Amino acid sequence: MTTASEIAREGTLRAARRETARTALLNATAEILSEATQIEASLSEISRRSGVNSAMIKYYFGDKQGLLMALLEREAEREMSGLDALVAMDVSAERKMTIHVEGIVNAYYRSPYLNRLVHYMVEAGGPEASARVSDMFIMPMMAAYRQIVAQGVREGTMVDVDPALLYYALVGAADHIFFAAYSVPTTLGVAKVDVGIKQAYATLLRDLFLRGLRPDKD
Repeated sequence: MTTASEIAREGTLRAARRETARTALLNATAEILSEATQIEASLSEISRRSGVNSAMIKYYFGDKQGLLMALLEREAEREMSGLDALVAMDVSAERKMTIHVEGIVNAYYRSPYLNRLVHYMVEAGGPEASARVSDMFIMPMMAAYRQIVAQGVREGTMVDVDPALLYYALVGAADHIFFAAYSVPTTLGVAKVDVGIKQAYATLLRDLFLRGLRPDKD
C-alpha cells in the first residue's frame, strides 16, 4: 500500500523533472538565439539541444511563442530585480548610472538576443504580448531612469532629461554592438566581442552618458 509520504515524494520528483525539462528547453532556446542574428529557433533544434521531446514545448508553454515569452519573463525577472535593488541603493545618482550602464552591457553580452526578442514579441505577439513586454521591461526601466535622474538633479550632477529618451539612447547604444555582431570582424578586427571589448565598450558608454548628463557649468 502506498503511503502518503511516498505519494508526496513521487509528486516532488515529478515536479523536479518537469522543472528540469522546462529549464532545459529555455536554456536551449537561449543558446540558439545567442548564435543567431534573428529570432529563429526551430522546434526540432530546441528539442535536439535540450534533450527534451519537442511535444513538451506545447505541454509546458502552449506553443513556441509561449516558450519565447517564458524566456523573456525569465530574463526580465533577473534584470528588473537587479534594477530595483540599484534604485534603492544608498549611493549617488552618478554611481547608480555607472553600475546600470555596465550592467546593461553585461546583460546584452550574456544574452545578445535580448533586445531583439523584446522587439519581436512586441511586433509579432499581438496587443496582449506587447502590453506584457512593456510592463516587464520598458516601463520599469523608464521608472528607474526617472528616479535616478531626479536624484541626480537634486544632487546637482545631472540635467533633467526625459526618461523615455534616455531609455532609447542607452538601450540602443548598449545593444548595438551585439545586434550588429556581423560587423565586428570588419570594425574591430576580431571574430566576436570578447570580455575585454565588452568592458571597454561599457566604460566608453559610461563616460559618454555621465558627461552628457552633467549640467553645463557655463
